[in-house]
Amino acid sequence: MTTPPANASAGRWILHPAVDLLVGCGAWSLPLLALTFWLSHTEAVYVSFAFYFLGVFCNQPHYMATIYRAYRTREEFNKYRFFTVYVTIFALLTLLVVHLAPGLFPWLLTAYLTWSPWHYTGQNFGISMLLARRAGAQPTTEERNLIWWSYFASYLAWFLALHNSGTAPQATLVLLPIPADLARLAQLFFFLLFLVAGGFGHFRLVRQVGLRRLAGPLTLYVTQFLWFLLPELLHETTRLEFPPTYSSAGILAFMHCAQYLWITTYYERRGAAGTAPTPAAPRFRFGHYYLLLIVGGIALFVPGPWLASRVFGHDLVESFFIFAALINLHHFILDGAIWKLRDGRIARLLLGQNPSADDPTEAAVGGAARPPLGWLFGASSAARGLRYGLGAGLLGIAAVDQTQFWLTLKNSGGPALALAQLLNPSDTRVYFQRAQALAAAGQPVAAMDELRRAIALNPRSPQPQHLLGELLVKSGDTAGALAHYERMAELFRPDLVVLVNSGVLAEQTGDPAKARERLETALRLAPHDTRLHLYLGEALESGGDLPRAIAQYELFTELHAADLSAPDVLPDYLKTGLKLGELYAAQRDRARAAGWYRKVAEIARAHGHPDDAAAAEEKLQALK
Repeated sequence: MTTPPANASAGRWILHPAVDLLVGCGAWSLPLLALTFWLSHTEAVYVSFAFYFLGVFCNQPHYMATIYRAYRTREEFNKYRFFTVYVTIFALLTLLVVHLAPGLFPWLLTAYLTWSPWHYTGQNFGISMLLARRAGAQPTTEERNLIWWSYFASYLAWFLALHNSGTAPQATLVLLPIPADLARLAQLFFFLLFLVAGGFGHFRLVRQVGLRRLAGPLTLYVTQFLWFLLPELLHETTRLEFPPTYSSAGILAFMHCAQYLWITTYYERRGAAGTAPTPAAPRFRFGHYYLLLIVGGIALFVPGPWLASRVFGHDLVESFFIFAALINLHHFILDGAIWKLRDGRIARLLLGQNPSADDPTEAAVGGAARPPLGWLFGASSAARGLRYGLGAGLLGIAAVDQTQFWLTLKNSGGPALALAQLLNPSDTRVYFQRAQALAAAGQPVAAMDELRRAIALNPRSPQPQHLLGELLVKSGDTAGALAHYERMAELFRPDLVVLVNSGVLAEQTGDPAKARERLETALRLAPHDTRLHLYLGEALESGGDLPRAIAQYELFTELHAADLSAPDVLPDYLKTGLKLGELYAAQRDRARAAGWYRKVAEIARAHGHPDDAAAAEEKLQALK
């Protein structure tokens, strides 16, 4: 979002100082981030539902605000014709294609998750410049560029946190395999660039107007840090883990959408205040405007997935994500066009025209031109009745959708899931939640039946596939489990769990070559997962390649030499030490074999594992 200089006589604040700082500048970020992070570890189910419910009143209306701005009058519709017509047609065609070719879904979802933080960044920067000018500052090109580079650097640091070889592969994402060490080094550079460029740029603006008047832009600068740099900083310095989608969903999406509604409400109110009320452009009323955004947002997000699932049998969950990703991408493009075309130079370049010199911000806002669907928004009783009927119908659909989400939460019981299945039998969450309950109750066969129903509905849903694989392994059906993971390997490329489990199963069924190939691929995907060295060592040992097996076992012990006090490390370390002793003995290297037996005995005695110590000492005696 970019903004022209504010009028010199304009007030310093947009709506109200407290609202502007909390919502517009993100001053509520730290307490909200801390609260939701804590609740997500204690009440994750209810946090999930809370954000889904809030989406009806915040997230979805924010998309409708852009649609309303671009489509409400024929003049606005024609002004952005390339975006309102051609980009929209392309988005609708993409929507159809991805439903027909769901293998494209990971690419679509990755595009959405990667672009959305950049969209948030652009909005934060644009509002920062707007508030700086309203505060009386006159940023030079150099100062503006310094602040822009700081915001851009924070986004790039986040981008590398997601797209690097150290990020755990996911079946629904296509991540760039940027080397993890290179990504971390670049992140450090961008972090320093954020501090230096942003600090210097804001310092120069503070010198112009003072610290207090620049409270808004400075708060946004801190907000940008909290949204995109703090999570990775905590990840590198503590054990706190944030999901890859942290900056694209949940609390950040809510705060971004609230910020967007805050700024668009201001512009709608300002535009209406500058024109005389007419039937086509009545006086601005916030309640009427907000209700329109809520109903319109429901129309964008809810009916489509339900139609695709109930009529065409597509998985409701996947269809929802397809719609959400496409609507977001369309929003990013259209919203960027609307705000950038407020700059006369860009408007001339893209549209061959220049907005009104008097007020480029509000060109055509509140004009008398009728909207493209003029009759529907007219004053006749038929139009009014149709509007009310459509609104009531959409609110009813939203209520059913919210009910469906609540019924399919992780703690739902049998009756709730039965009702959810009745409402929509094409919802894989119903069968997956039921399978989880059956597995926990000790009924694996019934659980596997439910999982097969979910997989038949959507074989690309990774959770049912993974749980079915686990249950097959636990049931002792090694051949069936391996066949299942082979099918998963074709669907999910690459998937770390599939590679590891199929590799281990291949080794157990006497196929060390396949086991080695799968585990070596897994190790390339997750080089920091030390247990993979043990699995690969076992596969190499089964294949008779003892030198390479020894190298993998030795590498595991080297990586964990400093953390033997960890209870989840010591048993594997002692077992690996005994294995190394056996392998060195098999190669007639009695000295190294004895060395490992003594080391295991010493460590086991020191950490209270007498059985392992006794086993090592017994093997040591057998060498003599």
